[in-house]
Amino acid sequence: MKLVTCLLVLSLFSPVAEAQEPATLKDVNVDNLEDVTDDFQEYFFEALKQKGIQNYERALVALDKCISLRPQEAILYFEKGKNEAMLGNIIEAENNYLKALQLKPNQRDIMESLYDVYYARQDFEKAIDLVTQLVQFDIRYKEDLARIYLRKGSFEKTISLIDELDEKLGKDAYRNQIRQQAIALSGGDIQEKELLKQIAANPANEQNYLNLIYVYSEQGKTQQAYETAQRLIKVNPKTEIVHMALYKYYLESGDIKQAVSSLEKVLKSSKIEPKAKHSILNDFLIFVDRNPEYEAELEEAVALFAKEEDTNVNEELGAYYIKNKETDKALSSYENAYKKNPSDLGVLRNLLMLQLQAEQFENATKLSEEALTLYPSQALFYLVYGVAQNRLGAPKNAKDYLEMGLDYIVDDPKMTADFYSELLRAYELLGDAKKIEKYRTLINNLN
Repeated sequence: MKLVTCLLVLSLFSPVAEAQEPATLKDVNVDNLEDVTDDFQEYFFEALKQKGIQNYERALVALDKCISLRPQEAILYFEKGKNEAMLGNIIEAENNYLKALQLKPNQRDIMESLYDVYYARQDFEKAIDLVTQLVQFDIRYKEDLARIYLRKGSFEKTISLIDELDEKLGKDAYRNQIRQQAIALSGGDIQEKELLKQIAANPANEQNYLNLIYVYSEQGKTQQAYETAQRLIKVNPKTEIVHMALYKYYLESGDIKQAVSSLEKVLKSSKIEPKAKHSILNDFLIFVDRNPEYEAELEEAVALFAKEEDTNVNEELGAYYIKNKETDKALSSYENAYKKNPSDLGVLRNLLMLQLQAEQFENATKLSEEALTLYPSQALFYLVYGVAQNRLGAPKNAKDYLEMGLDYIVDDPKMTADFYSELLRAYELLGDAKKIEKYRTLINNLN
């Protein structure tokens, strides 16, 4: 029986084919199978059909029948390996690929499939051996080898391979990503060596200096970090981004005047992202929290940041003032934060509490009503309204809101006690003896 087809071949494995240049299994055409029995052909094409419709178990049954007829055909074990791999039977897939390679050495398709098995199960030693052989087909397999070395933590080997490929093939974004990962993961010595090499090759690239400053900072090499920053300034006297590093250096060195100067340059820079500016400003806020004598510098920095970026940092500043019990400044900061974002739940809560502390009861009444239109299930806003109305001599309004707010308290004995206390105050002002007794009892039962 003669069949004409373009499917995978058996003729590839004939003595003639063996003597020729190795060809990939998937690329060879079958024009006839004259030396193959009808049974073999039937089983073989049944295997291909079943694999095509994802019936891998049935494909394996058909392939085993083929092997019983022609046990020395490498393609049968190659096909078995692919079906076993699709079923997740990795060991069986490996064994079949190895058998196929034994029968057909140096066959690229089989080697690639076996490599996929080794890489998937992170058997890096076997993967390295195999991919080293695959390099004979395509030098770009050294990228795979570099990636394996990266996974193994062999960072110098990774970088060496990438350098070799760059020299032979030219620079490439993907390979550069591998190099940068290796540098980032390698630890200080290799990072320092590579970054110094990159700076020597391209002295105008600011990012390399900044990366090196970061490496030195992580290693505690403060002086080297400072010297690298100064090198960058010599290369580019107008550099702005380097002041992010200099700010930290000066701050840790105790030169606060220079630190503030660098901080201002960072905040004024149009090249530095607002997120990075916000981060460095928060760092300075933490410093001032421990060193309150520099509060004036902090306020100037916050004002500058808000002006340059139109960004709201008043909430952080307000929290700082609350912590330091500077109620007036905290209130002013939260008022500014509220103007920027009047629907922020955290801002509303803090501003209302500060208004109560400042005895701004009319403002607290108005703001708590606004807050309840946005957050009608927030018990705190009912409580603030009740407190403010009691202080303004409007106990009926207070008790109405307080009784509504009780329904929104969830497992909070402290807030419950606060509500009962304000309701007691409201009913004392109203002269309702029965309710007074009720809330006194409730308060006592909470204690």
